[in-house]
Amino acid sequence: MNNCLAIKNLSKTYIGGYNAINDISFEVSKGGKFAILGGYASGKTTLLSIIAGLESATSGEIILNGKCINNCKIQGRNTGFLDKSLQLAKFKKVKDIITYPLKLRKVDNNDIAEKLVAICNLLEISDLLSKKVKSLSQYQKTLVAVARLFICDRDLYLIDDIFDNLSLIEQQMVSDKIKKLIADKTVVFAFSNYDIALNFSFENVLLLAYSTAVMLGDIHNKEIFVNTLAGYKFVNNKRISSIPISFDSEKIYVKDNEFANNLKLKSEIFDKGLLALTTDKISFDNCKQVVISAEIYYINKYNIAYLDINSDIATIYLDRPYKEGDKLIFSFNISDGILYDFESERRIST
Repeated sequence: MNNCLAIKNLSKTYIGGYNAINDISFEVSKGGKFAILGGYASGKTTLLSIIAGLESATSGEIILNGKCINNCKIQGRNTGFLDKSLQLAKFKKVKDIITYPLKLRKVDNNDIAEKLVAICNLLEISDLLSKKVKSLSQYQKTLVAVARLFICDRDLYLIDDIFDNLSLIEQQMVSDKIKKLIADKTVVFAFSNYDIALNFSFENVLLLAYSTAVMLGDIHNKEIFVNTLAGYKFVNNKRISSIPISFDSEKIYVKDNEFANNLKLKSEIFDKGLLALTTDKISFDNCKQVVISAEIYYINKYNIAYLDINSDIATIYLDRPYKEGDKLIFSFNISDGILYDFESERRIST
């Protein structure tokens, strides 16, 4: 069996109609490494949780080693799942946490001791075995959780965004240690950071946005990513603002104001788009070509302001304190942006 894992048209709709994932399909070969990329609320965690058996799918199939496991309980899947919460009991000793999966399987005590020594030596955490979790740093906790995940032989390992709470140096160190563990294992990762994902070698990566698959391809081919707005936001690892505009062959219209169209558009015919700009290309001092004044009608927890521009939503990262209802004035140069089709969010400017 070449394909260890096959996900076929997987969807999840919650009560109330929210689509957490929508018609997702991909395959991972036995011993393969696969990455799911996406930002906040893209569907990564839901997808991995369904594969692990923590949630059920609304439709579609999960095939593991040739068998549909949709209706299998967690214990019957032989998968391991580690998310960013790590799920470590803070008053337990490290030794007990790492060996817990083996004890559940009633593995012989001598084998448990042998496996514990091997994985702790590899991860360089042997000195932590007698310590309680509450005394550990976030970096040490992450390694303990990784040891617990990989101490058992499983058909599939799922790792969901465990790097977020680590420094850049710690991210690299944890990545290097995990790579030593997974050489012959089938692993699916989820990342919200492009640079961290580049630490690993993947057969393929799946980019999720708005609960939907945006692209499937080579993580090192940035041009594939920037052909979609979601991919452009992801690979830049910067704050990206989206400004809705309309245009014809000669003019760009931003909030009923005309500007010369100095962007080269692809051959298809479009009349409406989103101009994507990194935050450092936007000025709140109104010193650039296009000046916009709009009212803030919502500010989310990431300090993104949502504005109404010609009845379409613009998103701007705030650089200073504002509140809902405030008038926001900002400016930018059209030539500093990349233009995407409003409906499909495909790149249409070069």
